[in-house]
Amino acid sequence: MTNSTQQAAADIQHATIGDAPVKRVARQDIQGLRALAVLAVVAHHLLGWPSGGFIGVDIFFVVSGFLITDLILRERETTGSFSLPRFYAKRIRRIAPNAIAVILAVVAGGYFLFNAARQQATIWDAVYSFFFAANWRFADIGTDYFHATDATSPLQHFWSLGVEEQFYLLWPILLIIIFAVAASVLGTTRSARLVAGVVMTVLVVASFYYAVQASAANPTVAYFSSFTRAWEIGVGAVLATAAPLFARLPTAARFVAGWLGLVTLLASMALVDDTLAFPGPWAALPVAATAVVIAAGIGGPQRYLFPLVNPVSSFIGNISYSLYLWHFPIIVFALLIVPFPDLGASIFIVGMIVAVSITFYFLVEQPFHRSPLFVSFRGRAEDRQRAWQDWRDRFGAHFMISTVGIAAIVVAVTFVVAPVVSSSGGRNIPLAGTESGEDPGLAIQAELASALASTAWPTDLSPSLDDSISLGSRNNPAADCYNIGDTPSFDRCTWGSDSAPNHAYLVGDSIAMAYAPAFKAIAEASDGQWKITTIGLYGCRFTSADIVNEGAGVMEACPQRKADVAAHIASDTPQLVVVANAFTLGHSSDGTDYGVSGLVSSMFEETAKYNAAGHLLYLAPPPVGADLGQCYSQISNPQGCTVSVSDEWDRFAEATAAAAATGDHFISALPFTCVDGECPAFAGTVPAKYDSVHITPAFALLIAPALRQAMVAAGLM
Repeated sequence: MTNSTQQAAADIQHATIGDAPVKRVARQDIQGLRALAVLAVVAHHLLGWPSGGFIGVDIFFVVSGFLITDLILRERETTGSFSLPRFYAKRIRRIAPNAIAVILAVVAGGYFLFNAARQQATIWDAVYSFFFAANWRFADIGTDYFHATDATSPLQHFWSLGVEEQFYLLWPILLIIIFAVAASVLGTTRSARLVAGVVMTVLVVASFYYAVQASAANPTVAYFSSFTRAWEIGVGAVLATAAPLFARLPTAARFVAGWLGLVTLLASMALVDDTLAFPGPWAALPVAATAVVIAAGIGGPQRYLFPLVNPVSSFIGNISYSLYLWHFPIIVFALLIVPFPDLGASIFIVGMIVAVSITFYFLVEQPFHRSPLFVSFRGRAEDRQRAWQDWRDRFGAHFMISTVGIAAIVVAVTFVVAPVVSSSGGRNIPLAGTESGEDPGLAIQAELASALASTAWPTDLSPSLDDSISLGSRNNPAADCYNIGDTPSFDRCTWGSDSAPNHAYLVGDSIAMAYAPAFKAIAEASDGQWKITTIGLYGCRFTSADIVNEGAGVMEACPQRKADVAAHIASDTPQLVVVANAFTLGHSSDGTDYGVSGLVSSMFEETAKYNAAGHLLYLAPPPVGADLGQCYSQISNPQGCTVSVSDEWDRFAEATAAAAATGDHFISALPFTCVDGECPAFAGTVPAKYDSVHITPAFALLIAPALRQAMVAAGLM
């Protein structure tokens, strides 16, 4: 969302065209739409209500497409020309200063508050946001299996600015081409508006069709993609080209249309949620409603549409760009400090958003927007001097105040906040000694219990949580055995002595991959008695149904990998087959939704192909943990990363344990990951996970003795 065109909707507006100002029509209703949009987005991000509050972005898209196209067409029809340099210069003055301030503030805040991995990710987010390409970055990492559970970026809302600016980069150029074609081929520029409308209509239809297809096939990319969102801005552009037609609507029709559109918008916020295909086709509801409201106001002021046309809505609409820019990083940073805000904390966060947004609107956004920066005075030095003098008289004080204020904030953070943060974290809490003899199960339980009692992160975690998050699975020795592509060599994925009399397999999705270092250690410490093959595919649930995963290439590789593994095991008749899959719900590629019992039954159907009845062990994954990127920071303590075992995990464990009734086996992960239903983020000096799902290779090695003990107790080794 950008508000760079909001001046086109003020009560009395002037767009400087050459030396002559052109008066614009008052559009308080559009400012009201902006107010409604930004309030919906803020409420959705902070409170999770309304469920469809995120459609506020779609409102902004339509409004911006309408105003920008209307501005260009009016300038062309009034003066006979349109200046690209002036257009882009105005946009830079309007959107860049406040956006850059937010980016710098987020990078600085991340430096003092985030963990190392999140700091680095935030810097990359900032780079993409600065060049208005954030939507493509978030589309990419959102479909990256190993980044899909990363903590939310404080700059994620910049994706919508990227969509708009990419549109604005190309649409004016296309309009200039249309102007030229209309003049040379049709012999008149009067047809330019009609040609522009036809061209944009074609683009809208194509983009909407693609949005519907992509929303079903790859919803994450579809949500962020410029190609799936262009139709929303394009609807506003088409509306602008047809403005003369809507200007003829009678007052009664405009009254009905305005209220119908507004009521539909409000209903959209209640009806739409993140379970629906978006932006195609469900974004059509708020987009159409917004277009109806805008069309109803083309013929004259909509004073009767009082929820939108009032001083409060106009003011919120004026500062909506600043509100949108600042609200999300403030929420993200606030939730880092107060993860579960009560009513009082929520009110304080809202107050911070409003105060910061208004401050930067008046002290940064408006002074730069009104400045003569990048304005061409055609060589007239006296005009330039006069313009800058007028600006200094009006905004010089604002600019000085903002400069001093920002400098004061930087000094305060550097010399006050930073030392407090540094001194509050990193205290070394001695871990309780484990005088548990040679019982590895009791030893790991003691270390987990000690971790649950810790109120600060140990300084001797090895590897550190920063390194664990950064490395992910890259230092997992079996990582290549679970990668996308052709099925890897079974020999290359086998650990232990080639001549070992016993052979075991560890198969499954990335849960199995995370356990692999433990099985490698068990094989190599078996005195030549066991060799263990660890093979599978991350993101590929080893079930008879193909459970959808958005990781690039997963769905293409999954069926063949499962078939190859099943055939190899069936021909080998091993002494043990360990199966480890995620305990999460999902749906198949044919659209079938699977509950717990359906997924477990589908897993049993798949493992029946192994011809290993009585030799199958279903190893439960650790319960889903906290979002480390969010809960672990320079100001947090381990308590914030402790989670309870979920009801869903319990249902999966109960259903999977039914395998014991058929002669197969089940081992729970709770004895070596949790204590009394509570699961800490580390044990001893070892981080438990590198994200919310996967244990670290170091933790896999730590629990290997306890895991082997459990298999021995079950008579499997």
